[in-house]
Order: sequence, then structure tokens, then C-alpha cells
Amino acid sequence: MGAQQKIQPIYYVDYSFANRHLLRGGVEFMLIKESDNQNKLFLGTGYGIVNDNGKIRGIPDLHLSYNVGTLLFVKVGSSFSHAYSLVGISLLNTCDIGIGYSTSYNNSDLKIQGFTAGITFRLTRKDDVYGKFRIGF
Repeated sequence: MGAQQKIQPIYYVDYSFANRHLLRGGVEFMLIKESDNQNKLFLGTGYGIVNDNGKIRGIPDLHLSYNVGTLLFVKVGSSFSHAYSLVGISLLNTCDIGIGYSTSYNNSDLKIQGFTAGITFRLTRKDDVYGKFRIGF
């Protein structure tokens, strides 16, 4: 019987701006790891805060992020009030910087919509999360 792998979360902090500032944090788990080309699929869940007409409101976050190699990513996510998608560059899977679009759900009283810019930072002790920097010919 082999040693059982310990599930260790990846902590993330995310800032985005559509028509208002949104700060999120939480945990991600690596669902798929393709070691030959360093592609990774992350499932994340967390909680965010947003300023809504002078009041701070909290919103949950659930997202999937597919990182292609160590340079590109595609991310889709949702909360109770809106859905969003981003594409952009990834810096060895430690930092994702992207642009995209957010749209509010029709029944939501908190409107987060429009073109979106965002940045995400990942922190973990797991070595296989971060991309390997390869120099060579």
C-alpha cells in the first residue's frame, strides 16, 4: 500500500474591477495536472467584498481556472450576483493578470457588470502548482 497524498489547499487573493472594485480571497484545488506540458485546472472557492453605494457587501466566489503551460490562462466564475470570464497571462502560475467581461444576473440587486480587469496571486507550499522556469535549447 502506497503513501496517501495529502490534500493541501492553494490560497489565493484576487482583485478585479468592472464597474466597481472587488477583493476576493479563498482556496483553490488542483483538479488536473498535465506534467508533460504543465497545463493545470484549478477549482476555487472563496469570499469577496465589494463597495455598494457606501456599504461593504460580501459575496461568495466559485471559479474554474485553466492555465495553459505557464504563460496563459482562461478563467470563468460566478457569485450570487454575477458571472465573469477572464483571459490573460500567467506568470508561472503564481500570478494571473487578465481582462474579460462580467455580467449581473437579472434578479440581482448588486450590479457588477462591464469590461473587467483582474489580478490573482496564488500561495502554497505545493511545488507542483507553480510552473518550472526552463532555460535551454
